[in-house]
Amino acid sequence: MRSRSFALAAALALSGLSCAQGKMLPAASAHVVPGAPETATAEREGIRVSADGDDWTAAPADLPERLTPVKVRILNHSGAPVLIAYRQFTLVGAHGHVYRAIPPVPLDQAEGSSVTIEPVYAASNFFVAPRLHGVYPTLAAWSQPLDRDGDTSTDRYQLWGHDLPTRAIRRMGIPEGVLADGGEISGFLYFENATKRESRLTLHADLDGAQDGDPVTEIDLPFRREPQAALLSDGLAAIA
Repeated sequence: MRSRSFALAAALALSGLSCAQGKMLPAASAHVVPGAPETATAEREGIRVSADGDDWTAAPADLPERLTPVKVRILNHSGAPVLIAYRQFTLVGAHGHVYRAIPPVPLDQAEGSSVTIEPVYAASNFFVAPRLHGVYPTLAAWSQPLDRDGDTSTDRYQLWGHDLPTRAIRRMGIPEGVLADGGEISGFLYFENATKRESRLTLHADLDGAQDGDPVTEIDLPFRREPQAALLSDGLAAIA
């Protein structure tokens, strides 16, 4: 009985610390990856995007309480190269509030930066943006300059705060660049803290061609937030 009471007290203490948080899981309307029910997926115009909003296991452990990390996998079979840029990915709340991706490096300071990053996740037929080649020296650079997003990305980078991003956050993030036809890339996108305020979210990807900048496709992945209270009740049921 004492061990059960202790477990109950610990669970209540944890719920008090994280009452505003919860797991970001695919909505009932989402298509999920077979064998991976926590990963939503959709495909249009030959481009497949999959996303998992509950896959952060690196340091810092409390990152999902401070921001919203989403692991994304993109496959391109559209017949042409597509641009991968942070401005193309947003989380949209149920009432239309937009949460934008935060770059893991300050893009306006990338050229000449002494910071170097070796990505954790492998990529195929992916080319980093030329201005980021010095930051990601192990990745081949795209042969042509890409549109810059300097001013707004600088403002968003300030959202990290004084102690972030860590080395692990940078290594696990998706770089900006170009995904060639037949290519694949995986990694995290980091958003403003959306799960603290929203019970429903949509990951919106607005993808453009790398050569002409013309729109290629838009993909939406619907998610729901499972509140911490629901997770707690499941834990208490297991204890009982």
